[in-house]
Amino acid sequence: MRVVFVTHNELGLACLEELVDLGADVRAVYTRPEREELADQTDLAAFASEHEVSLHRVESVNTDSVKAEIREDDPELLFVVGWSRLVDGEVLDLPSVAALGMHPAPLPRGRGRAPLAWSIVKGLDETALSFFHLVEAADAGDLVGQEPLPIDREDDAASLYADMVEAGRALIRRHYPEFEAGEIPREPQDDSRATWWPRRDPHHGLIDWTAGPREVYDWIRGQTRPYPGAFSYLDDRKVTVWAANPPEDEPAFVAPGEITYRDGDALGVGAWEGVIELTEVQVGEDDPIPAGALLDDHGFEVGDTFENARDRLE
Repeated sequence: MRVVFVTHNELGLACLEELVDLGADVRAVYTRPEREELADQTDLAAFASEHEVSLHRVESVNTDSVKAEIREDDPELLFVVGWSRLVDGEVLDLPSVAALGMHPAPLPRGRGRAPLAWSIVKGLDETALSFFHLVEAADAGDLVGQEPLPIDREDDAASLYADMVEAGRALIRRHYPEFEAGEIPREPQDDSRATWWPRRDPHHGLIDWTAGPREVYDWIRGQTRPYPGAFSYLDDRKVTVWAANPPEDEPAFVAPGEITYRDGDALGVGAWEGVIELTEVQVGEDDPIPAGALLDDHGFEVGDTFENARDRLE
């Protein structure tokens, strides 16, 4: 089948690789110009060169010129995966068979933004990658299929992202042959069960040490790489926290945000009625370091206290 693909991330690249392996005629790939703020941006030039596919770098596919280019490729299937921008109805009408997308949430639950981060931040033990027909409303089209994504206690944004990429491969392998055979899998979403997850910006990563240890742990692991990271302040210096140990369910008499002990490379920091152990941090724009190195390399001490989130917001 003739395919045009719109993406800028690793999930899209994985789907493209599967489509080529399954014999799809990929006519063109549209991606974004390189942007630092695109946390999960992947370079598609090597794929395009290897498979002799035309690669277009555009800010939007909703322009008349891009629509004309897509129309010339006469796609049967149009994929828009990991694009984070709505595509207008004229674009969705260009393919002769279907316009398709993927969203890492168990639709209809979790429409909206930052679904992987929210799944971990909210302490869910499972989410899903949904494969669906695109409509002008975000994430609201009929489902093609879903692949479950279990979330283990040790998972973080990076490991769940990797699982999502493999789930995308599985969905393409399962459902592309159906389209090729002339079947159009679709199951309407139940809009009465729909929920909406809001956008997350980098400044939303501020840590509230008055939350419980499990909440702080979920907050940290849900926003680690490839996302901008959870953060706090010590002596008015920004400290990004990239990793922490799963907390023990033991109460502790500590002040929220206080560095209470060092255990090798880990630092115990007070939360609400407990302690969270930080294992990897970054001060300002410096390189990431083991959390214990905050004491060795930056002059902080046991007893120093991370700033209360409420004070920072005020």
